[in-house]
Amino acid sequence: MGKGSTKKEVQHFQRLDDGRVGCWIWNCGAPATRWIDMERYGIRRWLSTAYCDSHGGGDFNDLHHTYRERRIKEGNNA
Repeated sequence: MGKGSTKKEVQHFQRLDDGRVGCWIWNCGAPATRWIDMERYGIRRWLSTAYCDSHGGGDFNDLHHTYRERRIKEGNNA
């Protein structure tokens, strides 16, 4: 997020045609199955990004940030 941006301006997911939350990766088109939260630079604020099971796993290889995964329960993807 750049200077002056707000939480409402940045969405780390794609909205699917049926209204569900989709994977953040451009042109993936799959429904999101998990949120991966990143705590950047020790700042106590989580940046949440939606991913399907095929994407986002590489985030956990970054040793400079703290990550956590939150699964999206089936039926709660709206």
